[in-house]
Amino acid sequence: MGKTIIFGNLKGGVAKTTSTYNVATQLAQRGYKILMIDSDPQASLTLISGFEPEDYIGRNLVALLYDESGELDIHDCIHEIGVFESDKEEGSLSIIPSEIELANGDMDFVSRKGNDRLISRVVNKVIDEYDFICIDCPPSLGVISVNDIAASDYIVGCVEPGYQALRGIKFYLKSIINCIRSCDYDTEFLGLAICKVANNSDCKDAVKAFMADFDILGIVRTSVEVSRGEVDGLSISQRKPSHIASLEYSSITDKILEKIKKGA
Repeated sequence: MGKTIIFGNLKGGVAKTTSTYNVATQLAQRGYKILMIDSDPQASLTLISGFEPEDYIGRNLVALLYDESGELDIHDCIHEIGVFESDKEEGSLSIIPSEIELANGDMDFVSRKGNDRLISRVVNKVIDEYDFICIDCPPSLGVISVNDIAASDYIVGCVEPGYQALRGIKFYLKSIINCIRSCDYDTEFLGLAICKVANNSDCKDAVKAFMADFDILGIVRTSVEVSRGEVDGLSISQRKPSHIASLEYSSITDKILEKIKKGA
């Protein structure tokens, strides 16, 4: 049975989407079968994966969540991104896209029975078909984000260096821990990926502050090449495998796998 990893923070613009895509690609390049789920109404993961959200209406996460009768085949909503050769075996990367209509989910699902397990039901339909399912979370703690937590085995926090970011991630962790305990979700917080780290004293001081309080999975320096890859629909490890950002995401992926294997 596969494992589900979510990438989250209450704050937007902290590279949750970038980290989801790059870690998922790193895993696929190592021979794992990977499914990404875009649970953010902004559909950023969908876009940087090379898909236009409007082209997949009726064949995406929104369609699955609103399909109360269960008539929609989930495989019609899974779209392949690529196949990767590795020393281990052939890996693959696919995605369930999102769209702006998911923004209505917090209102539309609030009265649904078991409304915190809607994404879990989606995941459970294909969990045996993948090694890992990586979910990009919206920057909030509404119904959809709680669904992501309920569906997850592991949580990776994504954060940028800064004092306000430090306060924000502490609040996020406190919120998800309370959520996990009160609802008895079986998930584990793996640690933080610190992203968009510039080469200046302020960032260095902020990183030290994070390291004092949290388990750090890795650091990713700010890079134009990462952003260019998102426009091209390619992860940094696909575009430039030897680039420092690719190596940094490789290290984060190593740490994630190490921690998961230790807990297995």
